[in-house]
Amino acid sequence: MATKTAAEWTTVTNSSGIAVYDYFTPPIAKSLLDNREYRYIRLPNQLEALLVSDSETDKAAAALDVGVGHLTDPDDMPGCAHFCEHLLFMGTEEFPSENEYSQYISSHGGSTNAFTSAYNTNYYFSVSHTSLPGALDRFSSFFKNPLFSPSCTARELKAVDSEHKKNLQNDTWRMFQLSKLLSRSDHQWRKFGSGNKESLLSVGKAKLREAAFEKAQEQAILAAGKSKANGILKDVDPRGYLTPPIPGSAAISRSASPSLEEEDGGVAGRETRRRLVEWWEKQYCASRMKLVILGKESLEELTDIAVRYFSAVPNRSLGPAPRFEESPFGSDDKGIVAYSKTIMDFKALEVVWCVPWQPPLYKVKPVSFISHFLGHEGPGSLHSYLKNKGWVTYLSAGPSSGAPGFDFFKVTIVLTKEGFENHVEVLKSVYSYLSLLRATSPEELRATQEEIIKLSNIFFRYREKSSSPSSYVSRFAERISHPYPKEKVLSASSVTEECDEALIREYLEKYITPRQGRVMMMAREGWSDVKVVGEDQASERVWSKEPWYGTEYFVKRIPEQMLQEAEGPNNITELTIPKRNMFVPDNLDVEKKEVAEPLKRPLKIKDTAKSTLWYKKDDRFWVPKANVDLLIISPLVTMTPKHNVASRLYVDLIRDSLTEFAYDADLAGLAYDVNIHAEGISVVVSGYNEKLIVLLKVVLDKVKDLEVQEDRFNVLKEQLRQEYVNMAMDQPYHTSDYYARYLLSPKAWTPTEKLAELDALKSEDVRLHMQEFLSRTHIQALVHGNLMKDEATTIVKLAEDTLGSRALTSSELISDRSLLLPQSSNYVLQLDVPNKNDVNSALTYYLEIGDIADPRTRSILGLFAHIANEPAFNQLRTVEQLGYIVSSSSWGSTGSIGWRVVVQSEKDPVYLEHRVNRFFTDTLGPLLENMSQEEFEQKRRSLIQKKLEKFKNLGDETNSFWTHITSGYHDFMRRAVDAEILSKVTKKDVIDLFKRAIHPSSTTRAKISIQLKSHIAPATTFSKEASRRLVEALRQKGVPVDDSTLDGDEPLLSDVKQFWTEQFKSIPDFQEETAQELLQTMDTLAKEHSSADSTLESLGSVIPIRDLAMFKAGLAVSKAATPVEIYSDLDAKL
Repeated sequence: MATKTAAEWTTVTNSSGIAVYDYFTPPIAKSLLDNREYRYIRLPNQLEALLVSDSETDKAAAALDVGVGHLTDPDDMPGCAHFCEHLLFMGTEEFPSENEYSQYISSHGGSTNAFTSAYNTNYYFSVSHTSLPGALDRFSSFFKNPLFSPSCTARELKAVDSEHKKNLQNDTWRMFQLSKLLSRSDHQWRKFGSGNKESLLSVGKAKLREAAFEKAQEQAILAAGKSKANGILKDVDPRGYLTPPIPGSAAISRSASPSLEEEDGGVAGRETRRRLVEWWEKQYCASRMKLVILGKESLEELTDIAVRYFSAVPNRSLGPAPRFEESPFGSDDKGIVAYSKTIMDFKALEVVWCVPWQPPLYKVKPVSFISHFLGHEGPGSLHSYLKNKGWVTYLSAGPSSGAPGFDFFKVTIVLTKEGFENHVEVLKSVYSYLSLLRATSPEELRATQEEIIKLSNIFFRYREKSSSPSSYVSRFAERISHPYPKEKVLSASSVTEECDEALIREYLEKYITPRQGRVMMMAREGWSDVKVVGEDQASERVWSKEPWYGTEYFVKRIPEQMLQEAEGPNNITELTIPKRNMFVPDNLDVEKKEVAEPLKRPLKIKDTAKSTLWYKKDDRFWVPKANVDLLIISPLVTMTPKHNVASRLYVDLIRDSLTEFAYDADLAGLAYDVNIHAEGISVVVSGYNEKLIVLLKVVLDKVKDLEVQEDRFNVLKEQLRQEYVNMAMDQPYHTSDYYARYLLSPKAWTPTEKLAELDALKSEDVRLHMQEFLSRTHIQALVHGNLMKDEATTIVKLAEDTLGSRALTSSELISDRSLLLPQSSNYVLQLDVPNKNDVNSALTYYLEIGDIADPRTRSILGLFAHIANEPAFNQLRTVEQLGYIVSSSSWGSTGSIGWRVVVQSEKDPVYLEHRVNRFFTDTLGPLLENMSQEEFEQKRRSLIQKKLEKFKNLGDETNSFWTHITSGYHDFMRRAVDAEILSKVTKKDVIDLFKRAIHPSSTTRAKISIQLKSHIAPATTFSKEASRRLVEALRQKGVPVDDSTLDGDEPLLSDVKQFWTEQFKSIPDFQEETAQELLQTMDTLAKEHSSADSTLESLGSVIPIRDLAMFKAGLAVSKAATPVEIYSDLDAKL
């Protein structure tokens, strides 16, 4: 190959002088710790790629970002880009099997996903490093020769619809769509991006109406003895219909039937697919695509791979990705307050401004700079002022993505009940802080900007590798589409380079002003008790409904007088500009000591009645950071519901009291957390180690000497009450999972039990609980990172001296246990979905396998779960379309490990359990039996590779150590042990486990399922047997029916009736009385021949759980965790 350099790009040609690719010549800036190599290339089709060579990685990944999203949807087909994302995965010309890609990725230790945003669609995966070429071969085909398989159209329409219905009760989605509705009516931002079946079929429905009209004409002509050439009859009523009569049967042949239940969606589905392909050809283009590949291969090898697989992606000469230069906020959309009702119980105020697109301003990042002030939580901040008023529990400020051409700046405030009642004053306070900013001196602005620049450079310099390679490539595939210099593609989004006071003032005076923003007020209830802006009486409110989610809202314009006052000087004396940050690190030295091999576990360097200290000096990552994890163990933490609630309020009050002090630490890369744990209270401090102990001391002092203030207690008590209440409004599958865990945990309490105690709890109860809790404890500690041994022992001594607790007895240190299902059990807990407006039901199906401490059982189950994961998803979600949420995984706890399947669906949960059982018998069992030895060994090999993956960063290693410490097993070598055992696991071992513990026919399996049933009855389907009976009834009445095929999906009864209502009207002289009789027959047949038995008895010999407490009381308790090895490193030389 030859090369030719022009400016910053070098062209590489083949032996014929044809350009193969260009590469960017200047070096790409990277962090000090980054040992990867980078190359930026451009293929002849104008697709650009960032190649990342990491010789140490054991995981490869790739992502392709397409610069079009839902803003480019056709106006009459909302959700088109999202539907494209779904259907694109359903096979290619080179790999036509619809699950070939997902199966390959899963079999080689990886995962795959995609998302569609307003302006881009992002596809990404990870895979074992040895399997990257095969994965890219399949992945690249989606962008060259996708089939958009007609046979998958109807199923993926259902998948998109199910995804939308999953979000119907989600306040984030509801408010997002409401904010779009309140934008300019002629702007793309207003579009309904996720789409649903209705929006995607809108174009197909028009086609259906045309087909119905033509069919009615044809039949009328034939009935009148005329030929079609005689012209169109003027008296035919051109009414349309939506979906099929019965599977494969209609008054016209199946090939012409406008059935949505056919695999290709019938006439409507085919038209929707046609429009989708048309849109794809107009929008997907190599010049709009950005690719990132991360692999173990050299840059030369990665370049060859990229050229080989992606050069053939078509460039349709569409130019760069679309830009949206106009603001979605018109004059009528600014200076307003939109009041809206939420599903969850919370109260919030959000102020939003539309600002210019931020990536071109990466050097200054003006919106992020202004966010620093408005989102600050230190003394004199907006948050501090509002919190002291008792009006807020949370405040954040920051940029929010819009699309190329515009972005948003948001200030989000979660209000207390009193804050809700005074929300107008809260809003005025936001405006007052903006006035303060506008009046701030240039010197103060520059000092803050210089501090931000210094910190951003430190963060970039010591940035570690991402824990998730797939997230890493996905993120950068999106970022390299931004207008950053190629040499700064890694740094531009995070490093602030310059101070620009003039630009900041332009934003404060032109964009982020009271008149330019708009306000969203959110609450579930209490509207009748609150006065809103611009009204004298509540009777002036006229509630409307957002059309896609049904969110109720009304809009008020902010009065001119209020706006004028807001534009004046700040009149709140408590508001100030943040002072210098004392936590900005100066000493970033790393004590680096070369080692032959990194230690595989922390050393136990102290073990007394009062404390146990595990320690490891960082010998892998060499960053000036450390992590300190403390668990203050006490059996009182969750002994009763009252103890549980008191412990939770105790840690909430600690965090609340530390907000002002700790916020600067957080800005400087030092984080802390205090939280409730099953065995005590955890205190975690992490980040740059220079001032880590300073922060830890303040946190421990607060743990010991917390002053419970009555006003903050009341605020946090109400906040906790909302959290418990809102648990009932969560996604149904979250609730079913929760109850599965609850039933198998000895010390767990339901939200209802905790609410009862919360209502009775007083601040004095928390004070007394705190004193009793701290009277006797044991400190379990891990110190890991850039700290020496003496510093680690100093930290534990600090904790002991600060808390001043007496020691626990050895029996009080025994870890928590699990409840065990008996063999030969088949339990079912049936509950109603708490949210009466949620259309979804849920099933958590759990099978207990054995003891988690048994390495062989754990390893065989792990391999089974690895094998079963993709088939479960493919069969239950992709093929059967039970619902958008389908997953399977192993579940572990102390003394127990099992496997679970989760499904969330509009279908009845009993039916879902039938389908899971059928999946076991008809799909999973045969799959295991028929699996070739080669395929089995590939899956085993990929799982072993996954077990042996290296830690990506210091936090990953710390989390692994801490998990093994707090589990009580101290099983630091578990992954290596499991990998060794897996190498000897046979296919027979997996099948034996399946037959013994999972197959429904097993007489020894231990099973429990949690069935959550929606209050909204699932739509009645029309079974195949009902269809056969209907064919007979129709023929008896002289209706022509083609029953050549009856193998389609089961349609909804409502669709069957709607179809035939229209058909009857198209039959000349067909009696209304006969039509009504047949419609009634359809109701009767659907009821008598239902294929979905929703009775518990239909599941066979299940045992319903009637009393949760009695059920738990009857279960055996597992063994407590004991260390797999007794470690003692008291004399270790470090």
